[in-house]
Amino acid sequence: MKLTIKNISAFFLLTVSTLVVGQNVTSAGKIFQEGKDKGKTYILGSDKSMNVVLESMKAYNSNDAKKDLSFYSDKMIKESSDFSNNWHKSMKSLNQQPFAMFPLRIKGSNEDIVFSISQEEREWKNGSKQKLYLFEMFTINKAGKISDFKQFQNLPSTNEFGLADGGKIYLKDSTATFTFSNRGEVETIEKMAVAFNKLDGEAYSSFFADSIKYYHSNGTVEKFSKKGWVGHLNKMKSANWKINGILPFKISDTDPVSGIIVRANMNWVMKDGSSVNRDQFLQYSYDLNGKITSVNSFGKDINPISEKEKMAKIKEEIISIEKSWDNYYNAGDFNNLITLYADDALRLPSNQTIITGKAAILKDMEEKRTKTKKGETNTSETTDVFGDENTVTEVGRTIQKDASGKVKSTGKYITIWKKVNGKFVTVREMWNDDVK
Repeated sequence: MKLTIKNISAFFLLTVSTLVVGQNVTSAGKIFQEGKDKGKTYILGSDKSMNVVLESMKAYNSNDAKKDLSFYSDKMIKESSDFSNNWHKSMKSLNQQPFAMFPLRIKGSNEDIVFSISQEEREWKNGSKQKLYLFEMFTINKAGKISDFKQFQNLPSTNEFGLADGGKIYLKDSTATFTFSNRGEVETIEKMAVAFNKLDGEAYSSFFADSIKYYHSNGTVEKFSKKGWVGHLNKMKSANWKINGILPFKISDTDPVSGIIVRANMNWVMKDGSSVNRDQFLQYSYDLNGKITSVNSFGKDINPISEKEKMAKIKEEIISIEKSWDNYYNAGDFNNLITLYADDALRLPSNQTIITGKAAILKDMEEKRTKTKKGETNTSETTDVFGDENTVTEVGRTIQKDASGKVKSTGKYITIWKKVNGKFVTVREMWNDDVK
């Protein structure tokens, strides 16, 4: 015979009843939980207490919160009325049917404990459905009210939602599924968001391992240290990380490392004027110490500008930097001028060998400036830019004038700019003069 929960319940109760009646047993069982009742035994409770539970189930099935709560003690009503009202308000129908009940009492107590095995079917107004097998314990006080309640659930695998595990891991010979994780990941993300929005780099970095990998949505991979996070947030003018959802998970029956998926809107403005407004899915991985070891970012820009608009904006930025270059050079301010170059920059001047690195480039510019007559100036005119927000090639022309403003010579140049720490710097440049 195939045993169902109903069969098992009936068999269990029949067996217990037979033993109790047949052997004239006045008490049975034993309490093992630490506390005042440890070691005590049970005796049979009253059918009156069982009927209280049965009537409360009918009220529950009527989906009437007020009627349902009328069976509970004042303390229970105070603690659970908000939940009960919201629960019944969200439900279309409830149907709990008991398979078996048995009232017991701890020997020497004036309260009954009614054990109930039942099946419940739920349907929400939003269309969700759920079926459960329940084992419940109702404490009935001497006034005939439910003063305590505990519930244990068994979820059929056919449920539409609410399962303890699900999904699938596609590894060789794997039957593993996903399950929820509960190691403080949600609280971590909530605290991180607060620190991020306050631009508190020290607090934000405390949630990460000493070294992590950040997989950007554009395909690049960046290594971050705790110190790196502090520096990154220090470059921001304002930030608003608005979280829309958090899903903590791990692979079932594996080492207890875990992950979390966060859906959020990321909006920040850097001190250099650049900004980001993006909807993102962020996947964080945690180590066994509860620290984040990697971040995988998937995102899309909100109201993204077209490539044409983006390049126009980049061109404006490059033109602005070139104006600074001319001002610094014409004023002989080489300390500021050299900050517009990357450490590994290369210069390929006309009729010279390649000049490598900041120090050599600074020396070359200073030497050239000493050979320039007083009042002579250099002007750069950007004619074209192409590339992306990280690497840009600029094409332009140069005009040298004497102190009177007369054009002395003209030329053309190509400069390659790379964004480093949010700022474009020169990594390669070459030029030559036009025919006189």
